[in-house]
Amino acid sequence: MQSMIRLFLICNIDGILSIIAFFSAYWLRLEEFPITPIISTLIVFFSTIFSFVLFGIYKRIWRYSSTDDLLIITKASLISVILAAFAFFLTTRLEDMPRSTMLIYFILLTLFTGGSRIFYRLIKDKSLAPINNINERIKVFLIGATNEAEALIRSSHKPDGPYHILGVFDNDQNKLGRKIRGIDIIGPIKEVYASNSLIKTKKITKIIIADRNISRNEIDLLLKYTDKVGISLARLPKISELNKALDNNYQETRPINIEDLLGRAETRFDKKELAPLINNKTILITGAGGTIGTELANQISEMGPKNIVLSDYSEYALWNITDKIMSKINKINIFSILLDVRDKSSVNKVFKEHKPDIVLHAAALKHVPICENHPLDAIKTNVLGTRNVSEKAIQYKTKIMVLISTDKAVDPTNFMGASKRAAEIYIQNLDREDSATNFVTVRFGNVLGSTGSVIPLFQNQIKRGGPIRVTHKDTTRFFMSVKEAVELVLISVNSSINKKESGDINVLEMGEPMKIDNLAKQLARLSGLTPGKDIKIIYTGLRIGEKLHEKLFHKDEIKLKTAHPDILIAKSRELNFSDINKILDSIEGFIIQNNEKKAIKILKELIPEFSIDPKNKIY
Repeated sequence: MQSMIRLFLICNIDGILSIIAFFSAYWLRLEEFPITPIISTLIVFFSTIFSFVLFGIYKRIWRYSSTDDLLIITKASLISVILAAFAFFLTTRLEDMPRSTMLIYFILLTLFTGGSRIFYRLIKDKSLAPINNINERIKVFLIGATNEAEALIRSSHKPDGPYHILGVFDNDQNKLGRKIRGIDIIGPIKEVYASNSLIKTKKITKIIIADRNISRNEIDLLLKYTDKVGISLARLPKISELNKALDNNYQETRPINIEDLLGRAETRFDKKELAPLINNKTILITGAGGTIGTELANQISEMGPKNIVLSDYSEYALWNITDKIMSKINKINIFSILLDVRDKSSVNKVFKEHKPDIVLHAAALKHVPICENHPLDAIKTNVLGTRNVSEKAIQYKTKIMVLISTDKAVDPTNFMGASKRAAEIYIQNLDREDSATNFVTVRFGNVLGSTGSVIPLFQNQIKRGGPIRVTHKDTTRFFMSVKEAVELVLISVNSSINKKESGDINVLEMGEPMKIDNLAKQLARLSGLTPGKDIKIIYTGLRIGEKLHEKLFHKDEIKLKTAHPDILIAKSRELNFSDINKILDSIEGFIIQNNEKKAIKILKELIPEFSIDPKNKIY
């Protein structure tokens, strides 16, 4: 009932505005009113309402009127004028009415009906209200003359906006000296570092990054500068999230986080392209409770699979991921299985019961110090476990099996890397064999925030007040967000369907490696601490099996580009698959005998580039 009353009122407002527009047009042209005012009133009133209904204008909300609404109103007004002109021709033959009257009427009708909606929005947004609390607001500089910056400036013009924006810095020479909604674009970003006096004069307390493509180095420099002058640094979310925040009066900015320091452009990923691959399929994820497995389950659950089989050897991790996915989506059959991939009969049982179409094999032992102390466990899980899963994938005619690998497999100096390299070799050469299963290997570096990785370790040390323990001042590592890594894994799976050659490794483009020492200092600054002053950093030396620098490609691997800019191909040596199987049989035999030295010796024969750390007394 209330909606009908609202529609009635809006229709009458537009009808009255159309009458005012027509009589104004008539007066402007002839300085007199029509000789048939009643007929004229009825014609313009009903022709306007009819055309506005026809174009769906009354389904649009005045509160959110925009240029798109003005375009639709312009089209509807044109149709309204044409209908009115036709009606006048039928009733008066357009006698005593110059043709230009209808042109003026069209312009006025568009201005009155469109302007009324924009005026209503300005009132609702309080854009016309005076700003009385300007001195109480947070005074800020913006980095980046972007759409996000414009949206924040627009919100700051409202009486209840939190910020007083006093300038914008941007590296685009074409924008320098210009304005965004009255705010000056002062100069390039490098001028920020020489603006101490300006910051003091204008009493700036915050710098907000509004450029999503800003480099890692720029963020690092800004972080150091704001730490030095004692002001805060924040950044805006992407424009879609920002507009949502502005509409709901949320706090628009967020602190700089470690993902921002990667300096990576956001990967464009259209899940619709993967719909045919995942939709109505049974997906098995091993190691589903780990960081990669959890994100795989999270993203795949949104693509309409028939069944998701979550498996992990950790009871707690398995319970967590199962609860998370089941609470998120209840339309999919979720199966939760406690699985040890080293147990052939258990693996066989899972494949026999569920017959997965796609297997995402993320189960692995991946902590270097633990694998150094337990090399046979690393080999059993990472090598023999992978063989167990792949053999059952072939037996039960799984369409695709994906091995998640690591950059530590390149020129390995530890048992974790060596065991993953052995798994790569096995899967690569198995893919060259004739089977119904398509085998895919994806290699990449560290993911941010993964269990046991350096970032949460540093964060915990900072929470305890320090010291932050860094292994070596020059150590570097590749980093990528877990979301982006999983997205690229799924893209690799999709592109592998029509691959021309078998046995290649998909390598994710990780960007430039980060110095772990810099990372520790940046995390301290993000916590409001000055490294070396508020919190101590100590260097403990490389742990057993650790390298100073990781690589993504072995020197003998050929690096090729693909259709996707963030996915590369590594082509490596081709080995006889039956020989590889015999080597793994031999390793398995020595493991059963608990003969550690001979098992490791055979592993080195398979991976001649494997260099065992001399500090490891286990061999």
